[in-house]
Amino acid sequence: MNARRFLITATAVLVVASVVAQQKQGGARAPIKKNQGKMSVIDSTRLRVWYAMNADSIADMNTYIDYQRLDVGDSISRYYSWFVYNRDSLLREWNKAHPKAQSVPSWLGPGGKDKSKWDQYEFSDLYMKNDILTEYACMPCWLEKYNSQYSEPIPRQSWIISFDMQEVLGYTCQKATCHFRGRDYVAWFAPDIPVRQGPWKLGGLPGLILKAHDTDTLYTFEAVKIETRRYPIIRYEYKDYKVEKREKVQKMQREFAENWYKAVDYRRAEIMPNGKVEPRESISIFTPYDPLELE
Repeated sequence: MNARRFLITATAVLVVASVVAQQKQGGARAPIKKNQGKMSVIDSTRLRVWYAMNADSIADMNTYIDYQRLDVGDSISRYYSWFVYNRDSLLREWNKAHPKAQSVPSWLGPGGKDKSKWDQYEFSDLYMKNDILTEYACMPCWLEKYNSQYSEPIPRQSWIISFDMQEVLGYTCQKATCHFRGRDYVAWFAPDIPVRQGPWKLGGLPGLILKAHDTDTLYTFEAVKIETRRYPIIRYEYKDYKVEKREKVQKMQREFAENWYKAVDYRRAEIMPNGKVEPRESISIFTPYDPLELE
């Protein structure tokens, strides 16, 4: 991949510190912007659900990996990161106020824990319309040329509903389990909210899913707020997002997360006595990554 980057030092020797612990899986860096292009209003919400993703404490958004929203409209639904949406909105305003700036802030507004890291579920937008799901996948920093989109029939999970009950946001929820694309899931849905949707790609139950996780608890989603006001549902141009197959998009996402340094051709470099920068060997740092979809 021709996204070469240099790590410049005064000598030819560089020691790369290993990461002892990470708040997010993988080692990819968050992009500065999503390059989505112009926006337009395509529908309005009849229901907006806010989900905490991988929260240490539901009461504190700073402990979330992401704060996500499900916008349910009359004909279209959208699932996306509020952290990223809010950051991009603030960056647009910042750019207007600083037209001559040579650089932009890496992040503005709340970003949860480890906001400098990329996560495929934080930097993807899902749109559902006419039984078709379209994902717009924004890739990590310096790999934005691989931004991609794909469409598929809205996934249908084969749920097994039990009689176990749990209260979430004041709603009595019923337990359901399923196996979906390589993982087992547990979900809690509210029969009193007749919306057959939920976080991420999970849905199809006789009620809104308010809480869900895979059985390895790598990924957890829990509703923290529900709104019934009318808000605009936004769609961007997603300029330069290439049309690909789902399998190819997810293969790239995994490769970029597991070895971002190799993907961007990050190289050690030495500053010579004459001031010239001489590239040296490339860097490869493998970081384990476990996506939700394994097949």
